[in-house]
Amino acid sequence: MPSAQKRRVLEKTRKREKRGRTYLVAIVLIIIAVGIGWYVYASATAPRPDFTIAAPVGVTIHAGTPTISTVNVTAVNQFTGTILLSAKGSPGLIASINPSSVTGSGTAILTTSATTNGSYTVTVTGVSGSLTHSVTPNVATPVFATLSTSNGTIVIELYQAQAPKTVANFVHLAESGFYNNLTWHRILQANPAIIQTGDPNTRNGTGNRSNWGLGGSSPTVPLEIDSSLHNNVGYLGMARSQALDSGSSQFYINMADNNALDGGYTVFGKVIGPMSAATALWKAQVDSQGQPIYAYAVLLTGVTITNSL
Repeated sequence: MPSAQKRRVLEKTRKREKRGRTYLVAIVLIIIAVGIGWYVYASATAPRPDFTIAAPVGVTIHAGTPTISTVNVTAVNQFTGTILLSAKGSPGLIASINPSSVTGSGTAILTTSATTNGSYTVTVTGVSGSLTHSVTPNVATPVFATLSTSNGTIVIELYQAQAPKTVANFVHLAESGFYNNLTWHRILQANPAIIQTGDPNTRNGTGNRSNWGLGGSSPTVPLEIDSSLHNNVGYLGMARSQALDSGSSQFYINMADNNALDGGYTVFGKVIGPMSAATALWKAQVDSQGQPIYAYAVLLTGVTITNSL
């Protein structure tokens, strides 16, 4: 039988071993708990498979004629599911989309049409399981502006679906008579090739020429950019000062493809008739500043707005 001293030594040894096992178990449990916590956190915060859906900001349609637009579906974070697509137009607008489903990434064709002129919306929705995304482009028939000039008429199609605030402002100014008898005060052959008007300081070709190009109207309108519209020949752009949202009454017609202006100026219309009157204005004699020498020969005498031609 061990002596009392040996028993005490054995008991201490057993206690140390027991404490060691307890510590070891505690450490293992802590490691497991931390691992589980990290796994839960990582699972909760890790990017999940998803998709995005994109359509044009605005779609211009013509009454009675179907218009086709492209809808892009893009897989995100290795999404591979099937997306069910649908299109619903506001009252008066007929809308359909084909194909009706896309797996992963893909494109679909959105077709919109209306029998009467007006402004509408269409909602394109994509659904895959619990995931739902939608976009709602503006859809509208164009407004038409007939520009009467010293050299003939220029017929413009205005894109109110893509640039609603700019077009609304232009229509308001035109119908109020603001554009009557203003000079095409900026005529440039290149860099950029444009003809520009809309400054009230040029009315009737008079006033201090040093102030030409400095006038405008109130209020101003914000920059409205649609990636499908470009500063190509025949297109209208809204002039502005250095501030992006400073467009008001001055506008220009591109006499060549001026794509360097894209993204910096609102494109809101296009010449749809002959360019002959615009070309005649562009060929007017100008000084070194691009101002017409004979202002009375390059007037915008008025603008008439209609909903159809």
